[in-house]
Amino acid sequence: MKHFTQMVGLMAYAVALGTPGAASAAGFDQFVGFGDSTLDSGYFRYHSSGITAIDHMIAAAVSHGATGGFAGNGEMDSTLLAGRFGLSAAPVDGGGTNYANGGAYTAAAGPQAGNVPTVQEIKNYLAATNGVANPHALYVISTGNNDMTWYVNQSPTWIAANPHFLSRQAAALAAEVAILQGAGARTIVVPNFFTYAVMASYGGDIAGSDAAAYYALSVSYGATLWSSLTAAGVHFIPADLDSVFKYVAKNPTLFGFTASSVLAANSPSSVSALLAILPPVQQQTYLFIDGKHMTTAGQTIEADYMYSLLTAPSEMSLLAENAVQSGLTRAASIQGQIDHAGSQRGPNGINVWASAGISALKVKNAPGFSTDSGNPFAGTVGVDYRTQGGVVAGAALTAGSQRQDFSTGGHFDQVDEAPSLYVAYRAGSVWGGAVATYALFQDNIARQVTLGSFTDQNNADTTGHSLALALRGGGDFRLRQISTGPVAGVVLQDIHLDGFTETGTSGVTALSFASQTRESLISQLGWRVSLDADKWQPFAEAAWNHEWADKENTVTASLTSVAAPAYTLAAAPVASDWATVSLGSSCKLTSRTTLRGTISAVFLNPQVTSYGGELSLSVNF
Repeated sequence: MKHFTQMVGLMAYAVALGTPGAASAAGFDQFVGFGDSTLDSGYFRYHSSGITAIDHMIAAAVSHGATGGFAGNGEMDSTLLAGRFGLSAAPVDGGGTNYANGGAYTAAAGPQAGNVPTVQEIKNYLAATNGVANPHALYVISTGNNDMTWYVNQSPTWIAANPHFLSRQAAALAAEVAILQGAGARTIVVPNFFTYAVMASYGGDIAGSDAAAYYALSVSYGATLWSSLTAAGVHFIPADLDSVFKYVAKNPTLFGFTASSVLAANSPSSVSALLAILPPVQQQTYLFIDGKHMTTAGQTIEADYMYSLLTAPSEMSLLAENAVQSGLTRAASIQGQIDHAGSQRGPNGINVWASAGISALKVKNAPGFSTDSGNPFAGTVGVDYRTQGGVVAGAALTAGSQRQDFSTGGHFDQVDEAPSLYVAYRAGSVWGGAVATYALFQDNIARQVTLGSFTDQNNADTTGHSLALALRGGGDFRLRQISTGPVAGVVLQDIHLDGFTETGTSGVTALSFASQTRESLISQLGWRVSLDADKWQPFAEAAWNHEWADKENTVTASLTSVAAPAYTLAAAPVASDWATVSLGSSCKLTSRTTLRGTISAVFLNPQVTSYGGELSLSVNF
């Protein structure tokens, strides 16, 4: 229950100083790419390859519809991934910050005069930004394929004399990425290699000892790159392209390919993907263009997978955000009954009540990230007693249920049960009350991941709990039949969601999520008014809300397809300020029975849209 005690101590301060503030920053505002042809979106349109004849061929291909990247006239994964967040992956000196250039080695210079090694690409970026990396940028580093190709093509004597060549490349990259991170970079994606798909034969298996040996080298080198980054203290998102495209190679028809068209050996182009102009249908029905570089269909699978890794933690944080909203609704419902119970009391001082409500709720997210929407429902039963001294004490039990649909596909079902204790007191025109709640909730999660034309389904169950304390008070001024006055309150919540691991159709996009803690401290300042009109008592209330708790929440996730370090990304943004309005009326059906109806809505909240209604019936004895 981290900081919960401190929250109580800050309560009075929060009420008094409920002033506007900025919402937490989230999302990306720039794409920065480093690496080789697996990311290159058109570097050689704006830079010489170092060979005049090749430069002319590139210019000719571009004039016939090629983009200058290594998908021919198709789209690169870098372009597609950046586009998911409304960004550009245009090459450096072509209006963007994608430094990747086809043929680049990781640290070594390489044989082509026009190539820039990945390590030098990072140096060039930092030089261009005066040593300050954009903390809100999405960085993708895809490198190492050319290192391996060069290495295996050396003589056995050279290889025997240089057994650590690849590990030295990995160490050099890790050192430079550590500098990049130290300069401010926060979100860095580093994929491994899709070599399995390149080497696969009919049926999706690798045939031949040479192919198997090369694949083993790629697995080893990919692991070395990741372990070197971890050893250097770099926090990054590992992308397991190896497992993804192994699944594609073994299940081609799920992705719109055939057993033949998925094979690198059957690629339709006889020239490099840099120069290839394919019919649009071939960009969608073949996996490879030239045996090494992927078509638009393959690039889309890559981009979709990396997108899922980037958005999944924030998507799962919506479970905790919805629990916060449920807690606010629950507190408001019981507080409304406290207000009503003060004026409706039988000769024995006992009041029994029940309420039911439904709302429309949408929890928003940063641009490009998943939102959720649905219709939460909750019902509460309660009983309270007023002593001769005027103190009202009671207990209530709330049960709620909601299905929230993710905007990116899938949903989660959240069920909660929450016992509450409450107390209230009025002294003349001054009144106050408190509600303490312990809630249990259960989540059933269905997260979908799109991979090209295939939709992977990942499922999980988890549980959680929350502690909440809602305090509210004010003063009423009587103007004949009208009662009006200020209202102030605080709602404190400490929500814990247990960690869980998904199981999926393919198994390659399933993730494991660490436990989450979401703390909330909301102050409320407002005004209310009611009218006593015989059997009817219409009322209205408006309040300004401010969130004081830490808004920089995070969620940690881990791959389940391969051994890799866990990664942590920002949770969904939390608004600082918003308004709430409620309108309603109570109607005295009999001398001891009252019906009460309320509609409420949230306004000016950039992260939450909510409106709904509630009916309650109370009987006093």
